Amino acid sequence: MKTLSGAVRTAWSFRQAIRVRLTLWYVGLLAVTLIAFSAFLYLNLAQGLREAQDRALLSEAAHMIATLDMQNGQPQFNDASDVLPADSVVALYDATGTKLLGSDTRQPPVAPSNALRQASTGRQTFTSVRASGGIVWRVLATPVRDNGHLVAVLVAARSEESVASALNELLALLLLAVPATLVLAVAGGFFLAARALGPIDRITRAAEEIGAHDLTRRLDLPASHDEVGRLASTFDRMLQRIDEAFRRERQFTADASHELRTPLAMLTSQADVALERPRKAAEYKEALTNIRQDATRMGRLLNQLLTLARADAGHEQLTMERLALDELVKDVVGAMAPLADSRQVRLESRVAGPITVDGDQTRLTQLLVNLLDNALKYTPAGGLVTVAVERQGPAALISIRDTGIGIPPEHLPHVFERFYRADASRSRTEGGEGLGLAIGLWIAQAHGGAITVDSTTGQGSTFIVTIPAHGQRATDAVKPPSRTAAGPRLAEQTVPVG
Repeated sequence: MKTLSGAVRTAWSFRQAIRVRLTLWYVGLLAVTLIAFSAFLYLNLAQGLREAQDRALLSEAAHMIATLDMQNGQPQFNDASDVLPADSVVALYDATGTKLLGSDTRQPPVAPSNALRQASTGRQTFTSVRASGGIVWRVLATPVRDNGHLVAVLVAARSEESVASALNELLALLLLAVPATLVLAVAGGFFLAARALGPIDRITRAAEEIGAHDLTRRLDLPASHDEVGRLASTFDRMLQRIDEAFRRERQFTADASHELRTPLAMLTSQADVALERPRKAAEYKEALTNIRQDATRMGRLLNQLLTLARADAGHEQLTMERLALDELVKDVVGAMAPLADSRQVRLESRVAGPITVDGDQTRLTQLLVNLLDNALKYTPAGGLVTVAVERQGPAALISIRDTGIGIPPEHLPHVFERFYRADASRSRTEGGEGLGLAIGLWIAQAHGGAITVDSTTGQGSTFIVTIPAHGQRATDAVKPPSRTAAGPRLAEQTVPVG
C-alpha cells in the first residue's frame, strides 16, 4: 500500500500541475485574443476617424469654394466661413504660396510647398503638419478654378486633437479592461479547472482507500459522456475485473487445496496403517498399491492445475498445424473403444467427409478424450455414445451425444467451471477432479472455437465443439447455437495463447 500511497501523492501533484497548466493555457490564449482584438479595434478606429476627418475637410473645402465670390478679380469669403467647426480653418493662397485670404484671425498652418505645387497643377493633396505648440493639423490643399482657369489654392485644415483624444480614451480603456479581464479569467480558470477535475479527486481518494482486501467499492459517479465520466466508468470496470480475478484466484486456491488435501490425507493414513505394526508382504503390497494410485491421481491433478495456470498466464504454447479432423476423431474413437466395451456402452462415430482444421493435435486429442471419457462415465450399461463430425460453413463441428443420466438444468451454467461437480461423491469415487471440462473449454477457445452443451435429465447430454475450419477466421466460424445453456457466454470469452 505504500506504493499506492506514493502513486496517489504523485497523482495529486500531477492534478495540481494540470489545473495550473490548464489555467495558464486558458489565460494565455485569452490574453493573445484580447491583445489582437484590442490592436485591431484601435487601428480600425484610428483609420475610420482619419477617413471621416478627410471626408469632412473635403466637404468643407467644397462648400467654401462654392460660396467664394470674385470681386474686382479678388476672391472673397461669404458668410459660409462663419459656420465652420471650431477646430477648422480655411485659407486661400496663390500659386506662389502667398496667403490671399483667411477664414479667421488664427494663422492656419501653411501647406507644404510640394502640396501647393500639386494643387496648382489641379491635384488635391492631404498632409499632416505639426504646428507650434505641438498641435497636429490635417491639411487639405485643393485648386480653385474660375471659368476653367486656376485662380487660387484653397487650404482647409482641421486639428487632430479630437481624433487623438478619442484614441487616447480608447487606449486607456483597453489598458484597464484587458488586465482586469485577465485577472478575472485567472480566477475563473482556477474555479472551472477545479470543478472539471473534481471527479478525479474522488477517483484519487477511492484509489487510496481501496486495497487488495476491499475490492468491492466503486466510484459510482453520476453517468456522463465526457472524458472524466468515461475515466470513472473505466476505473469501475477495471475494479470489477480485478475483483473477479481475485475471487477466482482465491476460489481456485481453495479448491486446489481441498482436492489435494484428500489424497494427501489418504496417503498419510495408509502409510500410518502400514507402519503401525509388522505386516505380511501382501499387505505391504496392497498399501503401496493404494499409495501409488493416490499419488498418480495427485500427479494428474497437479498436471491439470499447471496446464490451467499456464493457460491463464498466456504461457501455454500450442503447436499449430494442418490436421485432418475426421481422421483424428476416428483415431480417438478407436482408442476409446476398449473402454466403452468394458463399460458395456456402444460407441459409434459418423464422419461427413474430409474436414481439415488448423490446430494442435495433442491438445485436440486431449479435448476429445476428456469429452468421450465423461460421456462413457455417465452412460449406463447398454447405452449409446455417438461422435459426429461435420462441416457447417466456415466451421467444423464435433458433437458428442450420449444417452446417459443427463445434467440437471441448475447445473448446466456451471459445468465448465473448475472443480465443479454435479455429483461430487460419484465423481471423486471414479477419479474425476472436476477440471476436464475446464481444460476442454480452454483448448477449444485457444483454437478460436467454443464448446456448448445441451442436456435433459434422464435422456442424455450433447456437447458440441465448434472450431474454425482450415483458412477460416474465428469471428466468422464460431456462432454457438442459441439453445445451449453455456454457448453464448462461452463464445464471448477469449483465452490468449503464447
